[in-house]
Amino acid sequence: MFYLLAALSLLLWTGCTNINQMHQEYLQGDEAQLQRIMDIVARPDYPYATRRKAAQILGDIGDPRAVPVLLMALQNYEQRTTLKQDAIRSLGKIGEPSAATQIGHLLDRSLETTDADIRMAAVEALGDLGSVKSAEILINALRYYDVLMMREEQRTVRGVFTGDEHVFPSRPGMADSTGRGRGGFGNPGIGGLLGGEDQAPRMSMFGTQLDPSEMLYNPTPEERAKTHEALVRVGAEAVLAIDKFIASNDMTFTLRQELLAIVSEIQGVPPAAAKE
Repeated sequence: MFYLLAALSLLLWTGCTNINQMHQEYLQGDEAQLQRIMDIVARPDYPYATRRKAAQILGDIGDPRAVPVLLMALQNYEQRTTLKQDAIRSLGKIGEPSAATQIGHLLDRSLETTDADIRMAAVEALGDLGSVKSAEILINALRYYDVLMMREEQRTVRGVFTGDEHVFPSRPGMADSTGRGRGGFGNPGIGGLLGGEDQAPRMSMFGTQLDPSEMLYNPTPEERAKTHEALVRVGAEAVLAIDKFIASNDMTFTLRQELLAIVSEIQGVPPAAAKE
């Protein structure tokens, strides 16, 4: 077993070393190395760590020719998502606006998982892309997080008879005869898909052990804050998208205030007083 692990470690180290060598040769003028690095990202038979390193280097190189390969990596169905995160970050570094739609589709699919890291990587990359399309996706994300956080706040109410604060596992009136809630968790990846903590599955669909305490972590406030920051980075295109969104959509007072605050941050002026 020791020799097997040692051989595996040597293989991974050698693979990453070769990738670094390819990168150096590319920087020295060997254009053919770019295709070799892209091929490694696209091939599932290469060690996972080597593919991750290759995806990271493509972002450092910043050549738009790598965009199709990085987008393809977002489509792979794998339990691990770190390669997707590396591909997303590299797409953000390259700054190709056409990648926004595919990153948006990945955000849609991520709601079926508990992986907040991939959503946060996606919103950061959308901010780096700086296009109207990426701004539109980020605005929709803010609206989604606004609804989730509003529902979470509604789960905390004062008792009618005692005046004490109660946190309901689901919205009031949705508990069973034992007093246990029948709703889902508040986090975006698993809301509505699972029962209360006592009903949470102990094994994932991949056969790995699940920790219910980790599943109860609610990443929504952090994801919302990163989405806010990303929209500010988009800049002038975000102002256009926000103006259009406010003019054509109903929204909560909180969301309207936040969008107006983002416009003010971009334009560098004090926010105007919002009206209910």
